[in-house]
Amino acid sequence: MSRRCRQRVGRAFAVPLLVAAVLALGGCTEVETETATGYEPSKIEPVKGTDLKRVTFTAEGAERVGLQTEAVGRRGKLKVAPYAALLYAPDGKTYVYTATKPLQYLREEVEVDHIVGNRVFLTAGPPVGTEVVTVGATEVYGTELEVASH
Repeated sequence: MSRRCRQRVGRAFAVPLLVAAVLALGGCTEVETETATGYEPSKIEPVKGTDLKRVTFTAEGAERVGLQTEAVGRRGKLKVAPYAALLYAPDGKTYVYTATKPLQYLREEVEVDHIVGNRVFLTAGPPVGTEVVTVGATEVYGTELEVASH
């Protein structure tokens, strides 16, 4: 292939790539605004009478974390939740994060009977039908404990 032909081919690819880059960057906008202290993708508030904190994400914060939930089910006498929802605390207790309202999460202790594959069978935990965090649970836990704070 001649040098001139290579230059034409290069230009043919460069123009569409440049146009795509400009369009992609033009579509970038800040969804959430910053506060005086900086961007805050979530907030926490103490739950009266407990040592728990309610974690509320902004829509953008939840999207950045990739939060996903799934409902607790039932098999026989046991409740069934996705294994991905299960968190182990340093003291050995097990928890899940329940979705109390859209984008609002609260840690709840659970008692594990047994685990089979990607399902955890519970003798105690949230009611059947309750949404529990399956993707992003560790980020919610870190937010509740203020692990990433100053």
